[in-house]
Amino acid sequence: MKPVTFIDIETDPQSAKILDLGAVKVDGTSFHANSIRDFTGFINGSAFLCGHNILEHDLKYLAPSVDLSGFVFIDTLFLSALLFPARPYHRLLKDDKLQTDELNNPLNDALKAKDLFFDEVNRFGQTDAELKQIFYLLLRDHKAFSGFFKYTGFSASGGHAADL
Repeated sequence: MKPVTFIDIETDPQSAKILDLGAVKVDGTSFHANSIRDFTGFINGSAFLCGHNILEHDLKYLAPSVDLSGFVFIDTLFLSALLFPARPYHRLLKDDKLQTDELNNPLNDALKAKDLFFDEVNRFGQTDAELKQIFYLLLRDHKAFSGFFKYTGFSASGGHAADL
């Protein structure tokens, strides 16, 4: 299995300060603290960083403090909409929170992103070959999907999806 770490962060929307970080690796090793330095050490050695809305949220706050070069990013939010189009929404369920004003637990959210990611990998594997090829040809260069194709090793020949 390729080295992937699932991450989530909680931030203060007013100050843009990172308040809490959570991460889990495929082997179940986990991280939960507010230390950027320790977080950086934990994710070191991973080829892929995966999270739910990682592209529009997490990376924006991590980039000033963490060297993110060398990682391939996978966003389960975009994949969820593509692979589970019948779902009425694509946010992570926060069923571990007792009260709505409680802070989110980034480790729990990283674990949920991990479960969702492997559901997405399985769904993609069960998808019709021609539809997989269409997805690839349309989305291979889009940052929200290119990491997923790299992780799965999926590629397709052909120039345009319209030719199928």
